[in-house]
Amino acid sequence: MRLEVAILFFSMLVAPLAHLSGSVPERVGLVVMIVPPWSDASVVAEDAGAQLIGPTRAPFGQLVSIDNMAQAEQLEKAGAWFLLDAEKVESICG
Repeated sequence: MRLEVAILFFSMLVAPLAHLSGSVPERVGLVVMIVPPWSDASVVAEDAGAQLIGPTRAPFGQLVSIDNMAQAEQLEKAGAWFLLDAEKVESICG
């Protein structure tokens, strides 16, 4: 019985993560920038010339507006772990 419950919870976790893993932004606009907890998201965005969106912050993620795909590369060089397409994240989180 424990194995079945573990498999159920594991599959509930993996499905959204698998959906997000293919969500690298392909166009300009809003992206979710994931940064390490020891980094300041505002500094990372500022270094890349991007603009943070929203008054609140999550421990790892932050909405960022990018004007061109070069800014996406600059965000990663400035310290972002990865970027997610904000529309796909919204489809999971609502």
